[in-house]
Amino acid sequence: MATLGHSVAEPVREPDGQRRTPGAIPGWIVLAGVGLLYLAMALGFFATIWFTPGGPFSTALGVGGDPQLAIWFLRWQGFALAHGHNLLFTTYLDAPQGVNLMWNTTAPLLGVALAPLTLTLGGVFAYNVAETLGLASSAMAAFVMIRRYVRATDTIGTLAALIGGALYGFSPYMAAHALGHPPAVTLFTAPLMLLVFDELFVRQAGRATRPGVALGVLAAVQLLLWEELLLAEALVGAVGIVVLLAFSAVARPAEPLSTVVRQRWRHAAQGLAAAFITFLVLAGGPLAIQFFGAQKVHGAVWAPNQFVTDLLAFVTPTPLQAVAPPFAASLSEHFSATIYEWSGYVGIPLLALLGYAIASFWSRGMSQAAVLAGIFAVTGVFVALLSMGPLINVAGHTLPLPVALIALAIVFWVRRRVADRGVRRAARIMLWTFLAVWGATIFVPIVSDVIPARLMLFVFLFAGLVLAIWLDHALRKARAAGRSLAVRALPLALAGLALVPLFPRQPFPTMPLAVPSFFTTPALVDQVPAGSIALVAPFAYDWRLAVPMLWQSEAGMRFRMPEGFAWIPGPSYVPHRSALRDAMAGIAKRGSEPVMTSEAQLAYARDLRAWQVQTVIVGPMGNQDQMVRFFSDLFGRAPSQEGGVFVWFGL
Repeated sequence: MATLGHSVAEPVREPDGQRRTPGAIPGWIVLAGVGLLYLAMALGFFATIWFTPGGPFSTALGVGGDPQLAIWFLRWQGFALAHGHNLLFTTYLDAPQGVNLMWNTTAPLLGVALAPLTLTLGGVFAYNVAETLGLASSAMAAFVMIRRYVRATDTIGTLAALIGGALYGFSPYMAAHALGHPPAVTLFTAPLMLLVFDELFVRQAGRATRPGVALGVLAAVQLLLWEELLLAEALVGAVGIVVLLAFSAVARPAEPLSTVVRQRWRHAAQGLAAAFITFLVLAGGPLAIQFFGAQKVHGAVWAPNQFVTDLLAFVTPTPLQAVAPPFAASLSEHFSATIYEWSGYVGIPLLALLGYAIASFWSRGMSQAAVLAGIFAVTGVFVALLSMGPLINVAGHTLPLPVALIALAIVFWVRRRVADRGVRRAARIMLWTFLAVWGATIFVPIVSDVIPARLMLFVFLFAGLVLAIWLDHALRKARAAGRSLAVRALPLALAGLALVPLFPRQPFPTMPLAVPSFFTTPALVDQVPAGSIALVAPFAYDWRLAVPMLWQSEAGMRFRMPEGFAWIPGPSYVPHRSALRDAMAGIAKRGSEPVMTSEAQLAYARDLRAWQVQTVIVGPMGNQDQMVRFFSDLFGRAPSQEGGVFVWFGL
C-alpha cells in the first residue's frame, strides 16, 4: 500500500509545494466565488419558490406529506430551544407517550442552526432555506474535496473541480430528495470525510490524531443531521479501504496483503481511535436517548427490497428531469422506489463519458491519474450495486435473483479476460467484500434500515471525482499539445452534453400550504389551553396526512396531539390502532360513519381519556361534514365554528 499511497497522494502536491503563482487569484476569493455561484445555481434550481412574490413563506418545495413533516421538525427545534424542552424527545406528537426523535429524521443540528429563521420568519421559510442551502453547501464541500485530486492552483483545475462539485450537489439524487427531505440534501460531510480518510489511510503525513478528531467531529455532526447517512458513510468508508487494498494487490502482486496492511494500519488505527473517542464525547448523549431513552424503536423499520435502484433506473429519466420522454417517465413510475427515491438516474451519455475516461487513463498504464480514477470508479460501481438492494429489480418487477449475481458475473468476466495475478487477486478481494457488505445491509439490525436507493448519493460523488480528474487531465493535455481553442474546449463540450440530461425539470414541484386562520390567529388558537392535548382531524392514519402537524407548527406549538407521522415502537410511523382512530380513518377515506352504539361510544370515550384530549378540531378535509356529524353525535353538542375549523372546547 505504500507504493499505492504515493501514487494516490502525489497529485495533491503541486510541484511548487502549493505556493500561489504570481498574479493568481487568492484561494479565499476562489472559494467565495465558487460558493456564491453554487448558491445562485441552487436559487435557480428552486426558482419556482424564490422568484415568486411571497413564495418562500407560503409554498413549500416538494410534494406529499414529507415537506410538512420536515417543517414540523424544524419548528420543534426552535420551539424547544425557546421553551426549554428536550430537543430529542417530544410529547407534542403521539401524546401522552411521545416520540423519541432520534429514531426520526429530525435533524436537530439543522433545526438549531435555523431556529432564528424559524422563530421569526416561520417554519415554511426556514424549510425552503434549508433545502436551498443544502444543495449549495453539498456542492461546495465536493468542490473543496475534488481540488485535492486536481491541480487546483490554476483555472483548469478550478474549473474541473467546479463541474465535479456541481454534478454531486445538483444531481438527480438531489432533485428527488429535495421534494421533502432537507437532511437528505445537506450532504457536506460525505466529501469532507473522504478527505479525512485520504489523510488517515493514504497520505499519513503528520500525527494521526488531527484527522482522527476531525473525523469524529464530522461523524457527530452527521449523526445530528441525518443518522442514516452516517451509517452509510461507515459502510462506504469500509468499501473504500478494501478498494485501496485491492489496488495494492494490483500494484504489488507478489507481496502478501498482511504486509501491506501492517505498513499502514498503526497510523490509521490511532486516527480511528481518536475519531471514536471524539464521537462518543460529542454524540454519547443523543445516542443514549436513542437506545436507552423512552419510546425507543425495535425491529426493522423498512421492509426488505423496498426503495431500491431498479436496473433500468440508471439509464431511465424520471419526470423530475427536464429531458424525459413520455415512455421513459411512464416506465420510471413502475420502479419500486417512490418519487422521493427516484435517485438512480445517471444517464447513458454520462455513463459513456465516464467509461471513456477510465479506458483512456488505463490505456496509458498505471499513471497517477489512472490510479485515482480507477479507485473512485470501482468504488462507485461497488456502491451502485449495493443501491440495488437484495434482489434485482427490472422495470418494477422483482426477479428471484440476488444482486450478488451481478458482482459475481463481473468478477468472473475479469478473471477470464485478465491474466495479471494482481488483478485477479484484487477481484477476489472485492467480491468477498461485496458479499459481506451486501449481506449486512440485508440481515444485520440497524444496518438493514439503510435505504439502498439513497446510496446513490455516493455514486454521484465518485462520478464527480472521475469526471473532474479526466477534465483536468484532458484540458491540460490539449493545452500542452498546442491545440486550437476549439479542440481544447472539446472535453468541456463533452462534459456539458453528458450533464444536460440530468438537468431538473422546471418549474420544480412545489405545494401551497394553506393553513386555516384559526391556527395563525392568536385570539382564536389561544382558546386552546397551552400545552393541552387536542385531537385534530384529519387523523394522521397515513404517512401522507401530515397536515395536522403543519397546523400545529403554524400555531406555534400551542397544543399537543395524540397523532402524528413519526416512528414509534412497533415499529410504526403512525399511532397504533384504536377504536377512535379507526372510526376517523374510515370517515376520511370512505365517508362511512360508524353506528354510534353505546359500546362504540364507550370505546371512543376510553380513547379520549387515554389520550387526555381536551379539545377536538376538525379542519378542512375530505368528508368534513361526516366528521363533524360524528363528533357532534359523540359529544351530544354542536361545535364552535371559527377560523375555518370546527372546534369542541372543554372536553
